[in-house]
Amino acid sequence: MLKYKLIITILLAALVIANKSMAQEACILKLNEAEKLYDEGKIERIPELLNDCIEVGFNKENKIAALKLLTLVYLFEDKQAKAESALLKLLKTDPEFKINRAIDPVEFIRLFDSYNTSPVFSIGITGGTTLSNPLLFETFSTYSFNEAATDYTNDGMGFILGFKVTYHIKNKFDVSFEPGISSYKFRVAEKTGDFMQTTINESLTLIDFPINGAYDFYKYKQFEFFTELGFNYGLYLTGNLGGTLSYANNEKPDYEAPAISSELIRSPHLMQAMIGVGTKMKLNRSNLQFNIQYRFGLNNLTIPENRSDFYETSMKEYMYLDNNFTNNSIILKVSYNFEFYLHRKKPNNKTNFDVIN
Repeated sequence: MLKYKLIITILLAALVIANKSMAQEACILKLNEAEKLYDEGKIERIPELLNDCIEVGFNKENKIAALKLLTLVYLFEDKQAKAESALLKLLKTDPEFKINRAIDPVEFIRLFDSYNTSPVFSIGITGGTTLSNPLLFETFSTYSFNEAATDYTNDGMGFILGFKVTYHIKNKFDVSFEPGISSYKFRVAEKTGDFMQTTINESLTLIDFPINGAYDFYKYKQFEFFTELGFNYGLYLTGNLGGTLSYANNEKPDYEAPAISSELIRSPHLMQAMIGVGTKMKLNRSNLQFNIQYRFGLNNLTIPENRSDFYETSMKEYMYLDNNFTNNSIILKVSYNFEFYLHRKKPNNKTNFDVIN
């Protein structure tokens, strides 16, 4: 019994596929006939030939060709509303449809140009790496400032991960909002005279709320190159620090302890100005972006009023008093963005059809 059911299912599936194939072939013949009639100037019968197949029967490529032909027919019959309706169906089928200005009729070009055919906004995901470049504002030391040498450096790559919403203001101008998470790693080495050195390794994780403005300044084939400016508000999520206190000539054993939380001493936020350049590669209804940013820290990452308490409770064994500094950083990012279209008449090309629809 099971065997017969399987055979019947296979036969029914084969019948459906064969029927669909026959319908497509029949619609292709109708499209060929419609194109021939158009070339001969006999356009009256074209809509009745194509309408049923546009609803069901054409593959995407043939449906686009049929809708373009139908738009041309309605334009030549001076049926503006129907021509616009056919064009909108075409753009819905293929939002990235492009006209051929060398051979397309001027009426079709004029109608196409009266619509916004560029993407309105995009949504994507972004990820990359961070390289810290801390900037020292003011040194604090348990010893004489003249004897202490303090040096902040990068301590490896962090990460950045989030999603991206971009609004296309005009063809060359974009505004993006990219909330996400970023992490940073940096190190401070403080050498006191010739007898002692403290090395502190720190990691910091933020919740980011950046907003960017971008301008596309050059295009080459499917690549567009852009520059961007922006601002980021980073909210402290977590962080820890630890390190080593070492003595010259091994006068005393090195001191090292497990990493501790930096919540008491770190500012609850990091504000950053951003500048960057990048390129985006056009894909089907999407784009792939690569960019590099430099972020300038604008505020002190240390909470001054907590400096002494943090030293007494956590850093006394390291003989380290936290400094006033901020964190600049280099960001390398890649993002994949899916484009969304909203085909509407341009403001100076409004018609009654636009109001009705």
